[in-house]
Amino acid sequence: MLIVFRLFAVLCILAPAVGFSEQTEPSVASNAVSTQAAVAPIDTLVARLNHIKSIQGSFVQFAVDQRGVSIQESRGSFKAKRPDYFYWRTDAPLEQEIYSNERFVTVFDPDLEQATIQANTRQSDQTPAVLFSGDTTRIDSLYVVEETGEGGNVAQFVLTPRSGDSLFEKLRIRFEGSQLAEMRLRDSLGQESTIRFIQTEINLELSDEVFEPKLPEGTDIIEDIPANLSVD
Repeated sequence: MLIVFRLFAVLCILAPAVGFSEQTEPSVASNAVSTQAAVAPIDTLVARLNHIKSIQGSFVQFAVDQRGVSIQESRGSFKAKRPDYFYWRTDAPLEQEIYSNERFVTVFDPDLEQATIQANTRQSDQTPAVLFSGDTTRIDSLYVVEETGEGGNVAQFVLTPRSGDSLFEKLRIRFEGSQLAEMRLRDSLGQESTIRFIQTEINLELSDEVFEPKLPEGTDIIEDIPANLSVD
């Protein structure tokens, strides 16, 4: 799906990353941590993610090639809300905005003054965006989940796609205490993309209008959607 390819493979997206602010409800997260030894890794991960009903914050994203050489870095902000709502903005010089709601995914490139609109499909659940805005009950059927805690208050989960045609080989999710601190993705070419989350708030009221595209007048719009759907 275009949203994921841009966010993670091209590093202009895909989703969703973040650290919990002080508004995090520690009782839920602490319960997941204290019981993780008694439950399967998938259950621990889902419990943590289900605590996030909405999330917004800033990120720093960078990529390295097979030799470990940095090839790109970007910064930006994002918002997400379950179910199916996602917004990702990459700041200049790689400026781009991605809006996703229950019907459409819109990718806006300000430099090109162009926006591409696609139908939103359940294929998005096969991408890291499912962690923030998708159906967490599907994670177990899509990924093999391992927990590789580093001790202390650090927990790390490794997600390996069950499908052979996934856009990535592994996704690592790192928690520090109750905070989601980092996501690291490795693609089939051996390149790694890392997203570090900062200044994040969870479970705030986010209206649906936040995830509606706000395109400047004169934007060239390309609609790549089935004939039976309308963006109006």
